[in-house]
Amino acid sequence: MRIKWLSTMLVAVMLVLAACSGGNDGGGNEPSQQAAAEASQPASPADSGSSEPSPAVEEPTPAPSDGPIDLKGRTIRIGQWWGMENYLSEEEKELQKKAEEKFNVKIEYVTVPFGEIQSRIITTSVAGQPFADIIMIPLEWSIPKMVSEGYIRNIDDLVDMADPNWNSIMLKYGKYNGKQYSFTDKDNNGHGFFYNKTLIQRNGLEDPYELQERGEWTWDKFLEMAKAATKDGVFGVSEYDAPSSLAIPFIYSNNAAVTKDDQITYDAPEALEAIQFVSDLYNVHKVVGGKWAEGTTLFYPGYRWAAYDFNGSMADDWGYVFFPKGPKADNYVVPTTINMWHLMADVENPREVMAVWKELYERDIEKGFDAVIRAEEANFRNQEGLNTLRKMLGNGTVLQFFAYEGFSNYFNEAINNIMAGKGTPSSELARIKPLTQAAIDVTLKK
Repeated sequence: MRIKWLSTMLVAVMLVLAACSGGNDGGGNEPSQQAAAEASQPASPADSGSSEPSPAVEEPTPAPSDGPIDLKGRTIRIGQWWGMENYLSEEEKELQKKAEEKFNVKIEYVTVPFGEIQSRIITTSVAGQPFADIIMIPLEWSIPKMVSEGYIRNIDDLVDMADPNWNSIMLKYGKYNGKQYSFTDKDNNGHGFFYNKTLIQRNGLEDPYELQERGEWTWDKFLEMAKAATKDGVFGVSEYDAPSSLAIPFIYSNNAAVTKDDQITYDAPEALEAIQFVSDLYNVHKVVGGKWAEGTTLFYPGYRWAAYDFNGSMADDWGYVFFPKGPKADNYVVPTTINMWHLMADVENPREVMAVWKELYERDIEKGFDAVIRAEEANFRNQEGLNTLRKMLGNGTVLQFFAYEGFSNYFNEAINNIMAGKGTPSSELARIKPLTQAAIDVTLKK
């Protein structure tokens, strides 16, 4: 859907609002990295409803005709927040060179600070001059809000959606009202427990990786180890940044979810069991504390990129495993947010732009995952951790509740109170239910 016809009206409205607000910078809320990824987290892997229609309903869109493309030296701008051109692998640099030659095009990376991207998308689009042709943003920003407001274009009529190189995370979570809006070349969001191998050996405990490989890595084993390690100023587990960084993974690891199909599910029995388990870690077993990088905690929840922050400076050896399975779960899970690419609504020659994008990255799924592992070899301490990460790729469960405006603030407040012993899971979740339901309704414009 094109949005230029809205420009005059929206600019007028913005001027009125600016006069009334007296200095609101208009920036969007920035999700935390743990809530992210992300990232990401990832993923998200945010589970149907408006963002995931029922499977096996639509026929694949036929492939568009693929004649020669000459973009006559045009520049295609790719928006992101991390200075992507500085992180391209040698393979990606070669693919970019070939694409530029093949399509007579120039690729330019436009870097915008993470906290400013949402406002830049809106203001530049309303002005009829989007700052990029393709943008990378967290999925919860795009679906449903930015898609429903017309800032992002669907790609169903531009590419062959039956292409086997589209990955499952994208196809499952990147739709809105049956159309594909979000796309990606691969899923790179691992999310699990880092664990201190030095402390494991010092306490005579079995390595969690060995338990994982036998399918015996469970809540009971986790609790047993956390209690054994909690002594002499060392703790069993620490938060990433807040109590929800523990509560959310344990909810999903018990075959539960915070929301599903745009419905609240955090008060289902399986979710309540998980929240109570985490509350007991804080208030009964008292195993939560310590500082991971200093070697004073056994387990630390994090996305795979957290290793960038501590690997070089951490003295103790460490590994990486899935979150342990809860009593109601059959499989290990990867609860995650995820970042995806999006085509701006007013991009010129959208079919040609998508043809270029498809040749910038390795889109063969398995080769793409292998490339992720190669890139992480310098950040992980051992092959076992890389093996775990490889198994996580493509298997994320996206935390869709971050898409609902204000929802996570209410949910985090309740989790904070529970872990501080200021309320029970049942009472706190009942208290916030009308507020979180309103957040869903506002976002979906019900």
